[in-house]
Amino acid sequence: MLKYSIIIPVYNAEATLNKCVDSVLMQQFANFEVILVDDGSKDGSFQICEEYARKDSRVTVIHKENGGVSSARNRGLEIAKGKWVTFVDSDDYLGNEFFPTEELEADIVFGSYLNVMDAREAGGFSSEVMHGTTLGDIIACYGNDTILRGPCAKLFRRDLIGNIRFPEDMKVGEDTCFVWQYLSRCQTYAVLPQSTYYVRLSAMTSEQKYGMKVDYAVQSLTRLKAAFEPMAAHLGVRRSLFFSFVGYFKLVSSDEWKRNRALWYGNHCIKDFYRYVWPDLSVKQKVRLAMAFLLRK
Repeated sequence: MLKYSIIIPVYNAEATLNKCVDSVLMQQFANFEVILVDDGSKDGSFQICEEYARKDSRVTVIHKENGGVSSARNRGLEIAKGKWVTFVDSDDYLGNEFFPTEELEADIVFGSYLNVMDAREAGGFSSEVMHGTTLGDIIACYGNDTILRGPCAKLFRRDLIGNIRFPEDMKVGEDTCFVWQYLSRCQTYAVLPQSTYYVRLSAMTSEQKYGMKVDYAVQSLTRLKAAFEPMAAHLGVRRSLFFSFVGYFKLVSSDEWKRNRALWYGNHCIKDFYRYVWPDLSVKQKVRLAMAFLLRK
């Protein structure tokens, strides 16, 4: 039985794609498939993907019109055959022993990640610190960390994914929606500290990268809350973990914020978000939230 499916969305990634795919193909455990989803690249990524498919029978290539990272991941999920699924971004790469050889008795498996900028390590997260007795404890401790807000550095059971897909109409938070929906089906977890995922950091700020409109930020928050509530109820997670997402206004571009911040303050959905998290916030969190608004000009 095929054990792992590695889905790699690719878009104009010719500068980093070789290192990414090589890091997968050189794994010591070799019972896996690699699914490269070329999302309408306009550089040399098309040819690089085809070359890997010619050289290694474990590599499958899908070429599609550009639809975004979520649509690329979803296409990969449509054909994945492994018992476990993981996602690797085309500008990231894996450590040499990412895939465990032993049988895994868990619903979700957490690895570690290291951030890399200009070939230097810039922080990260070691899953070795995850020692909660339940999955709910893990989320309570690390729910606001990247390890629980994106699909990378984790293994998902394909049968448990079922019909869950990445929302293709979101550009921020779509990966968190996927993870939270998946966690709402989970009971158990495993930790593999030796399984290291390397994240290439960009020098761009979140505002530069996303530059959202106010109404789009509200729509994204609405989708996130809809994914958060079932997961929180299933695992007994406190509403205060949604606190960091209420700060989505930080991703709104400066010019947009100056023109339309009144739309944020007056929106009934935003008021509902604040009412939702406020009872569970600590005094420190309440102060942070107030200061964040005061400092955003």
